[in-house]
Amino acid sequence: MVENAGMSDVTVVRCPRCAQKYRVPKDRLGARAKCKKCGQGFRICEDQPIDDETICGWVTEEDPSSASVLGGTGMLESPVPKPKEATTGTRWTQSPPPSEPRVIFERIDEVGAYFEFPIESLRDADLRASFPHRCVNCRTKTGLLCHLLIWGGKLPRQDAFRLKEMENRNIRRLDELLFTYKRDWFKQLEPLDVLPPPFNEPMPYFVCEHCSAVGEITTHTLHHGEQEFCQIGIANLSIALDFFRNNGGRGMPAYQKLLVASRQQRDNQWQQLSFAVRSKISQWFQSADDENFLGFYADQDFARSELGAAGLVLTDRRMVYKKYASHREYTLEEGGEVYIEATRAVATISISQPGQRQALLLSHPLAASSFARTLTEMNYGWNVNVKTLNE
Repeated sequence: MVENAGMSDVTVVRCPRCAQKYRVPKDRLGARAKCKKCGQGFRICEDQPIDDETICGWVTEEDPSSASVLGGTGMLESPVPKPKEATTGTRWTQSPPPSEPRVIFERIDEVGAYFEFPIESLRDADLRASFPHRCVNCRTKTGLLCHLLIWGGKLPRQDAFRLKEMENRNIRRLDELLFTYKRDWFKQLEPLDVLPPPFNEPMPYFVCEHCSAVGEITTHTLHHGEQEFCQIGIANLSIALDFFRNNGGRGMPAYQKLLVASRQQRDNQWQQLSFAVRSKISQWFQSADDENFLGFYADQDFARSELGAAGLVLTDRRMVYKKYASHREYTLEEGGEVYIEATRAVATISISQPGQRQALLLSHPLAASSFARTLTEMNYGWNVNVKTLNE
């Protein structure tokens, strides 16, 4: 599927499976391509079920993170110029992986993948700089905000209640650090004065402007015999795979196990959500037998730290809506009306069905576009209307 990118020689290709977008030359129309996000192979074509190119245009025009959905993953070569920051010598590469792993792969469970290392390893700058420069939620490379790992078990009692606040506080934008300090950007991260050494040493991970850090990274300390270890849990298994590779894990049996698990997670829309978000959603949505989860659309009336507490779940059978005291369900086979009114910043989704009260959801424009497209492609007879406002 292709959308008009507003440039004569470039168009925007949308993966038909996960809706990831890429800028490609128009002369590639008809060629085969493979999505870097979900691995789906598809032919570049101009089929488009709904008219959402205006929404896409707004996002690419004003959103500094738009490269993450419009060409940031490099599926195909593109003539689009790189941002100024990428052409002024600010590129930074991580140190080569060590010959022996710096971390121990411990396990994979429903929360994510776990790694351990001795606490003294926190003094190793290469280990602390080993998180990939990708959003730990959606894996985009652009619009990244730096967050620091917080070892909650080591916080003084008076600061422990501020743990959630501290975890959600970003330090600075990664691109600004790279632009200003170039290869010395990592040295600009200051120790956390509320934690004792070596737990105060800064260990950054990254979250894009549109994702939440909630539940994506967890930290614990534990003892094996008399030695104390740090434990890091990473919800996104593709991020965990990159983290393990950057710390010398490639070629180990555990690396192959992680590789298989990360591919399985990418193919499962439900498992792509962090455990913390899934837990909140499970309080108001339970999947029926043989029901396929297709997506969760958050409500922007709620803070990112509350992600999952409200929103809309779409399956191949129904829509389930939760907001405050409202909890409604719409059976897809019965049809209905969806009206989307979008500005550059937010889209209002209105859902109506005979015999049911109306649902109203505030969403990101691209999320609203993805929802409308998915619902339309299921051919359940829903009347989907999209209106864009020049505000």
